[in-house]
Amino acid sequence: MKTVSRAALAALTMTAVLLAGCGSDDSGDKAPADTATAANGVADLEAAAILDRAKAALKGAKSFHVKGVMSDEGSVTNLDLKVAGTDVAGSIEFGGAKLEMLSVGGHRYMRPNDKFWTMMDSSGQMAKTMASQSGKWIKPADNDTSLGAFFGAADIDELLKPEGTVTKGEAKTVDGAPAIGLVDSGDAKSVLYVATTGEPYPIKMERPAPEGLAFSEFGATFADIKEPAATDVIEMPKQ
Repeated sequence: MKTVSRAALAALTMTAVLLAGCGSDDSGDKAPADTATAANGVADLEAAAILDRAKAALKGAKSFHVKGVMSDEGSVTNLDLKVAGTDVAGSIEFGGAKLEMLSVGGHRYMRPNDKFWTMMDSSGQMAKTMASQSGKWIKPADNDTSLGAFFGAADIDELLKPEGTVTKGEAKTVDGAPAIGLVDSGDAKSVLYVATTGEPYPIKMERPAPEGLAFSEFGATFADIKEPAATDVIEMPKQ
């Protein structure tokens, strides 16, 4: 299954260069097991059909929380995102560099920490340039598509898109909920577990420790998904 890629990190580097030149109350289900115990029938389906049902359930929930650790070619990324439709609030952290992200009403914002700027420019000059803007959200131009991969968790089809062919794995209890595993031939280290009772939500993507992603708070209302104050925003020029 797909996650944030190295290409996305490269896109951030380009954005950082441009910037240098410019001088919740939650409600909803905590887990599928909390809502129903009746079998939902997905355990009897073929793997591809189970994945389709999981996507449909997640879309039907309207919102969810995904959190965990993933790696790509040795680069470890901590992911913590709350998603409501196409809106997102959360963060991505790698190597001590942290990028807070916010997407509301079609507008995207990001708030990097000092370590992020240092990682983008080892001379420290970029960090000095951005020091006066610390704590503010940076708003890329609306026509800037370079950061799309970072907000990919809002796209359920991409988030749960397999790299190869999916097959059914073992059935087991995951975080208190009965579930069936889906194994991706293109990513043999990952197993996506889908609830077999209640709504067929994806519950967890298991990978070798310490990696893995957990899905929760289906249908929740996230108070932190809101437009920042105009005084807390730095707007990037249109490209």
